[in-house]
Amino acid sequence: MSSNAKKIGKNIFFGIGSQIVIAIVGLLIPRLFVSSYGSETNGFLSSLNQIFTYIVLLEAGVGTATLQALYKPVATEDKEKISGILSASAQFYTRTGWCYLGCVGLLAIIYPLAIQSAIPVWEQVAVILIIGSGNSLGFFLHAKFRMLLRADGKTYIYTNASTLVQLGTSLTKVVLILLGMNIVFIQLGHLLLQAGLSLYITLYTKKHYTWLNLKAKPDKQAISQKNSVLVHEVSQMIFNHTDVLLLTVFTNLTVVSIYTVYNMIVDIISTLIGNIHNGFAFRLGQIYNTDKERYKSTYDAYETCYMALSVALYAMTFLFLLPFMGLYMEGVEDANYLDKLLPILFVSIKLLVSSRALAGATITYAGHFKKTQWRSVLESIINLSVSVAAILILRQYNIMWGMYGVLIGTIAALLYRANDMILYTSRHILGVSPWKTYRKWIVDLAAFAAVYGLSKLVPIRATGYVELILYAAGYCLVTFILFGLMNLIFFRKHMLSAFNYVKMTVGGKLLRKAKKV
Repeated sequence: MSSNAKKIGKNIFFGIGSQIVIAIVGLLIPRLFVSSYGSETNGFLSSLNQIFTYIVLLEAGVGTATLQALYKPVATEDKEKISGILSASAQFYTRTGWCYLGCVGLLAIIYPLAIQSAIPVWEQVAVILIIGSGNSLGFFLHAKFRMLLRADGKTYIYTNASTLVQLGTSLTKVVLILLGMNIVFIQLGHLLLQAGLSLYITLYTKKHYTWLNLKAKPDKQAISQKNSVLVHEVSQMIFNHTDVLLLTVFTNLTVVSIYTVYNMIVDIISTLIGNIHNGFAFRLGQIYNTDKERYKSTYDAYETCYMALSVALYAMTFLFLLPFMGLYMEGVEDANYLDKLLPILFVSIKLLVSSRALAGATITYAGHFKKTQWRSVLESIINLSVSVAAILILRQYNIMWGMYGVLIGTIAALLYRANDMILYTSRHILGVSPWKTYRKWIVDLAAFAAVYGLSKLVPIRATGYVELILYAAGYCLVTFILFGLMNLIFFRKHMLSAFNYVKMTVGGKLLRKAKKV
């Protein structure tokens, strides 16, 4: 097995590389869909993706429970324990796959009857069946193996394969769209590539984990918390995907299209941050389950760097979201994609998500699913109730304003849950003062305000993508220097600790190479 430092490096490198490739190619697809098929078709596909995400709740709980259960046996190389856990997980995933296919069939019947659309019914049914068939392959083939790869720090294996699939899918879509092909054929190409992904992950795992025995006695006790995890997964699903569903029901597919385009752009940044975090996640989980005192010191340094990086990137997102949108959607006339309030709302949501990310990860490592499940339920209630109320009130003035309603609902839920996670993790798991975390956020938000102030002195006036990139490069340099200096001043110990870790990792690698020479 490769060293943990090497795995972390690969996870981050390939994660970021994957995100860059997907972002560059992926940004082209919605624009082509809108210009070639109209905002309604783009909204149709976006709403379907959200509905399928809800159906995935059938397996919610077992994935996270399996991952949490695997951290310790993977760290101690207990192969018998690993086989038992994955054997239990495999049984559950197989049952889930059949249930999922049943739900897909029901959706194919109900969706065309429930939604008013100019899209032919046969196209709606065909697209639903194709997307559903592709998603079901994961349950039957590689879902359980993906958990093992994540726990063993080999997330980059799945990332690389997934990147190739997404790249192939995007290129296929571009070609078929330019040829004027029906959206059914476009989705069919994605199905074939998904089948290839499932087959590759299955064969890779069987080749590199030859000792793995899925016929071992299922260790159902190891994933016994899956039902408690389910509550958390449902809450997270509501947070991530209720907005599009509510907009589909209470507004129209054009508003859904506007929302999804904005969300797609900010998600590029959140996925980038997530890829960096996922590079370390397996090691943090292993450390917590084998040496909790070491985890506490590691947490402090990691949290400081994670927060600084997150807020700095979202500061850049806030400044450049509207200028980019103006260029990206230029020429689209069936909907107005420029709105000054949307960057504020979307970035506020992402900042709140980042504020609770490490606390949430620690709750997962500790396995405190049952103890915190009622808090997740309350988050869901706040999200849904505030969103629906805000939509009904605001859409009376303008149908577009319904979008503000769902975003306000999400922010309200996050204000509660983010603070709850920070307080719970600090007091009940780590045994430290939550002020340590809040102090970091105050410093980073002050740096965010300083960058915003700079934008007023040096406005962004880009008439093309080249100019926009040059502005972004300049602002990026200033932003990261500012955030780095402020964190070095206020959290010198944590920053130096992180720097020393990188120095030891890189230095150790160079030393090993020198010895070989």
